Amino acid sequence: MSKLSKRHFWEWFKRNNKEYLDLNNKTKKEATYWLNELNAHLRAYYKFFEYRISLPDKGIPNLTITVSGKAMHFKKVDLFVATAPEIAGWQISALEDPMPIEFLLEKHMESTGIHPAEFSFSFASEDPEDTNVIIYHPLCTPQNEGPYLQLAYAAVYNLVGERAFGLDIGQLEMSNLSTADPDDVYPLEELLIHISLRKPAMVVGPNGTLEGLI
Repeated sequence: MSKLSKRHFWEWFKRNNKEYLDLNNKTKKEATYWLNELNAHLRAYYKFFEYRISLPDKGIPNLTITVSGKAMHFKKVDLFVATAPEIAGWQISALEDPMPIEFLLEKHMESTGIHPAEFSFSFASEDPEDTNVIIYHPLCTPQNEGPYLQLAYAAVYNLVGERAFGLDIGQLEMSNLSTADPDDVYPLEELLIHISLRKPAMVVGPNGTLEGLI
């Protein structure tokens, strides 16, 4: 990690935040300059940090600090964002939220010729501690398995969001739908629901601690 403090980054961003609110009105050269500046200042603090900026036509602009689903860095992101000052006109977020399954996947869909909503899935085993997932598609073959798997990883990331992707998803495998057990396969878009169902129920005990239910 750099010797630069969290305060250094946030003070810099607070001073220059209006440049980012105005990104859509800048020339390509100007926008690239300011995006590179943000990347350089952020990575000077911690080299694994990345960012996403959302400038919706309606709603509050958002700066999200992300580590592309690498759970080992989540704590640093949470601590970093917790030190962010109030910046008028901005929402600052730690890790990327769930998004529509096809979010930013146009090129992947065009190259594979499929939509990620066509995927099905099953868990690799009945053990809730086993977080590996098998992804199925009826057109999957040994020849297209690689591109299909790349699309599946990106689709799962979109569906469950960065935190769940890093903590609740293990390895993905790709297979033809014909290999799936019909009684144990579900639409990929239901993945987050089934992850929740596999987790033990919790209640607050009399001393205020969380206790699992059998």
